Amino acid sequence: MINALLFDMDGLIFDTESVYKKSWQYAAKQMGYELTDDYYQGFIGVQDPDCERMLCEHFGEGFDLEAYKVIRDQHFRKAREKGVDYKRGFHELFKTAKEHNLVTALVTSSHLPEVKHNFQDSDYLEQFDTVITAENVANGKPRPDCYIMACQRLNLEPSECLVLEDSNNGMRAGKDAGCQAAMIPDITPPNKEIAEIADYLFDSLEQVTALIHNQPRS
Repeated sequence: MINALLFDMDGLIFDTESVYKKSWQYAAKQMGYELTDDYYQGFIGVQDPDCERMLCEHFGEGFDLEAYKVIRDQHFRKAREKGVDYKRGFHELFKTAKEHNLVTALVTSSHLPEVKHNFQDSDYLEQFDTVITAENVANGKPRPDCYIMACQRLNLEPSECLVLEDSNNGMRAGKDAGCQAAMIPDITPPNKEIAEIADYLFDSLEQVTALIHNQPRS
């Protein structure tokens, strides 16, 4: 029985992952480095400080992280000014969750100001029963801390909670927390490990809505 939906944000609710990727790769190119698609896959779902440490290790001595961050963040802010779209199926899924009396949580690796910016034109953020951002946990995804915290705040067993993720790192966090987990890939397909441990592999959020419709109402 699913009694709660735990939503990731970037690439799951909002079509932001492609924007992040372009900004990270643009900044690297401007500084004379190449951030390949394959290496960037490891960043998806992970908090920025962890990604930045990986980047420094990858590019080695002489890489100016502070200059890189300025270029990246300027590029991202400019791109985001054009607006960020919701992913197909989110509106109907959230409505269905409320109709079926499911509790909901937002569990993201992004910081609170980014979260507020993305949701600024709607009241969705106020409707989540709890919101967990990068500020709330010391250890980000793929470690399970954020999803463990979400279950504790909701006063539910992890087995009652369905994590919705677009990334392998997020899926690993959800499963290690003891939750059910469904992957709806955005720019990264499930790897072999995640394909084996995932409770569900979906093509869109619309399939999650169908899953909720097919279970008894509480």
